[in-house]
Formats: sequence, C-alpha cells, structure tokens
Amino acid sequence: MAVRLHNGVTRLRRIINFDGGRDRKEFLYVKKLVLLLVFFAVIVGGVFAQEKSANVKNNWISAELNLMGGGAQYERMFGPKLSAGVDVYWNSLLFFWNEVEAGLFVRYYPWGSVFFAEAGLGYHIHTAIGGVDGLEFIAAAAITPSVGWKIDVGKTGGFFIQPGIRLPVTLGINRWTGKFGVGIGFVPYFGLGGAF
Repeated sequence: MAVRLHNGVTRLRRIINFDGGRDRKEFLYVKKLVLLLVFFAVIVGGVFAQEKSANVKNNWISAELNLMGGGAQYERMFGPKLSAGVDVYWNSLLFFWNEVEAGLFVRYYPWGSVFFAEAGLGYHIHTAIGGVDGLEFIAAAAITPSVGWKIDVGKTGGFFIQPGIRLPVTLGINRWTGKFGVGIGFVPYFGLGGAF
C-alpha cells in the first residue's frame, strides 16, 4: 500500500508539473478544448449581441473562486427561465484532490430568478488520493449537476453574486488502476460578475 501511494503521489506530481510525453499531450488537448470553448462563447455572444431585440440583461459573465482555485463562466439567457453557457474551472485541495473542467451547461430558473438548477456536460479531469482504489486519476467526459443562486446587487441586471455547488460525475478509465471508474467531486464556488 505504501509503495502504491508513493507511486501515485509521484505520478500526480508529474501530472501537475507536466513531465513526460503523455501527460504533456493530455494537457495540450485540454488546453485546446478550453480555447475552443472560449472561442465558441465569444462567437455565440457576438452573434446574439447583434440581434436588434437583444436585451442587455441576456448576456452574463462571471469569475468564480472555490476552495483553492477559480474559473470563469459565460451565460446566455433564452427567456426568463432558461439559459445556456460555457464554463471552465479548476478546484483543488492541495495535491490530495483536483477537479478541472471545461464544458457546456443548461440552466433552469424554476421561479424565474435567483435560484437555478443546472446540468453540465464537459471534459473533466478528476484526481484524488483515497477512495476505493486508493488513487484516482480519471480524465474523461463528465455530467455535472449543479444548484446555485444568482443574486443581483443593486439594480437588476447589473453586478451580481453567484454562490453554488457542483457535483461533477466523471466516467472513464482510472489511469492508475486501469479499471473503469467513476469520479465524483464536490465543488462549492462563489462567483462575481455582471450583465452586458
């Protein structure tokens, strides 16, 4: 067990430092995916912003802080109760637990404002020391349910705060054990942003 834990920590350090060819290729793949999603958000935001009937409250952008990381989101409203967007974030608890994701999401506001339920789909990297197999490193597709609150501070459609919780479920091969694994994360976050 001690040798396995030492090997896992060494591998995790290699991944964090991007040593080795395979880890570097994975990092470059994720980097390209993130850039593609950001490009998609800019294009979609620009296309919808050019509509004559566009409402200034339809485009929302925010930055977020979580345990020991951060992220960014773009959200486009399609009515008072439905929106879609892109997000990217990194969440960490030292080297014991890391979550990295770039993905798309759909939000539903059941009462038309403030509280929302979200379903996301994206590329997710989940690493953890502990769990059933001792070590987890799963980089694959993830389904990310989330709940949160988008609270206007001051006038409606201006500056807002956005606390929430994500539960990313990553489905893929555990790179340390070679077995199919399910990585479940817990990502509390606090966002700040505005509408444009």
